[in-house]
Amino acid sequence: MRGFRASYDKFQALNTEIVEISCNTLPVQKAWVASMTEDDDEEEGHVPFPVASDFWPHGEVTKAFDVFNEERGNAKRSVFIIDGEGTIRWSNVYTDSIPASGELLHEIERLVP
Repeated sequence: MRGFRASYDKFQALNTEIVEISCNTLPVQKAWVASMTEDDDEEEGHVPFPVASDFWPHGEVTKAFDVFNEERGNAKRSVFIIDGEGTIRWSNVYTDSIPASGELLHEIERLVP
């Protein structure tokens, strides 16, 4: 997610918002955000985009997107590009890690008329 954080202004220039969602509890999410602090940060533990917990009811959002892993009780690493009307325009599930921000910026640029 550091790549998304570093490229946030590029996403904003494409009228795009990033929302990070996981099935972790709020304390775990807060610790994750705190770990994103960089040496030059004015504010400790800050990311410029919303970070949400899908912990309770457990996995409700990720189940709706069909990316909840029932065996492990967590979400599959996945990305969705959703337009302003709520239509999923592009999605991908990743087995190892999330994509580089450049890949998503390319996909967004491709979708913009």
